[in-house]
This record gives sequence, structure tokens and C-alpha cells, in this order.
Amino acid sequence: MVSNAVSFDKLKALWHSEVHDEQKWAANMKLLRALGVFAGGVFLMRSYGDLMAV
Repeated sequence: MVSNAVSFDKLKALWHSEVHDEQKWAANMKLLRALGVFAGGVFLMRSYGDLMAV
């Protein structure tokens, strides 16, 4: 049988440590917010960048 390098229990422990620790949760939310703003900026520039051209 094939043994997985990452078991379900390890993933569950990682998820629990990232979500239930307030400091890590705050850092993860800042990271997600920054990625969302970046993705929104890329989408905006790809959609409407030609209107900003001089």
C-alpha cells in the first residue's frame, strides 16, 4: 500500500493550528486581504487599463 507523505492527521493539525491561534489567524487574514487587493488590481488593470492610457 502507498504511504502518503502528509497524512490526514497532520493536515488536520496544521489547519487547527492556523485557524484557532489568534495571532496566526490575524496574519493569515492580512495575507489573504493583500492577495485579494493584488488580484483585484490585476483584474482592474487588465479590464480597464486601456482607458488609463495617455
